[in-house]
Amino acid sequence: MSFLFTVIRYLFARRPSAALLAALLQYPAFFSCTTLPSRAIGRSAGEYIDVFFFDTLPPRNLDSYQRQKAGDHLWAMSSVGPKHVVALSVGSTDAMTWADIRTYADLCKYRFSLREDSPEKPLLAGEGLVVDGVSRVADLKMRTSLARVVLGSIACDFSDTPYTGYGFDNKLIYMQYAGVEARPFGPGQEIPLSTVNQGWLDSATVMSFPQPQMLLQKGLGVIWRQRVNQVREFWCYENNVDTSALGRPVTRIVLDGFVGESHCYYPIELPRLRAGETMRLDITLRRIGTPDPDIPASGAMVTLETETLPWNIREGKEEIY
Repeated sequence: MSFLFTVIRYLFARRPSAALLAALLQYPAFFSCTTLPSRAIGRSAGEYIDVFFFDTLPPRNLDSYQRQKAGDHLWAMSSVGPKHVVALSVGSTDAMTWADIRTYADLCKYRFSLREDSPEKPLLAGEGLVVDGVSRVADLKMRTSLARVVLGSIACDFSDTPYTGYGFDNKLIYMQYAGVEARPFGPGQEIPLSTVNQGWLDSATVMSFPQPQMLLQKGLGVIWRQRVNQVREFWCYENNVDTSALGRPVTRIVLDGFVGESHCYYPIELPRLRAGETMRLDITLRRIGTPDPDIPASGAMVTLETETLPWNIREGKEEIY
């Protein structure tokens, strides 16, 4: 048998970033956790790190599994030969969660849920290949499935329209076709398994989530030509598609409110919404919105400036637990 030595570095800035998992197989070794702290948040959601080794040949049977409490030193073993190594840091404290895992395909059925996930303590997953040999090295990038949408600023300029003297009274802001379940492994992980607010706002379902503000927030009030810089943050799972197709809608952010007495919506599409990235929006409303929240806002209605950035990684003092 060979033994696994693993160092985990959680790199956080103002918001969670990717964590790096470096796996070194030697004879013998031990397991340790290293954390790079942040002023904003601490660890991922999991009190435990679950590590799986699978054979590299189909059907990629499970070779070994170990659960270790984050921060503890322990032994982790696999048989010799090349292995597909997978690591999860999740909120579950019950090892029986994995009782039915026999192959890598079984693990690919596992899903993250927004009911257990959060920006402060993200669920993380990573995988990689460990080659055969006496001394073996594999680097696993522990990634979140969460994507961040920031409404940075908004203004309303209805010049040269029949409603020039009106502003937009923004009552609600919410995510539409927002991913609330995602698979961290296997094909299709860039598309959410399930979404919420499919066309119309489902406030009852949204409010049942532990952090409904990730998906739904009160509006900004009456917006005029002077730009409003009240930053709002929203979170959902990755939806990395360019254009909507049957069964694969693009995630949107919807501004719900009134122009005069007319109730209207600005459903703004967010193509290529990627995990671990921030999509910042600066919006100018030019025309009255749509009468139906499931009709995307046109380019004539909205002038949109977007910026996509990875979550910032801040260097920190290394602490070994």
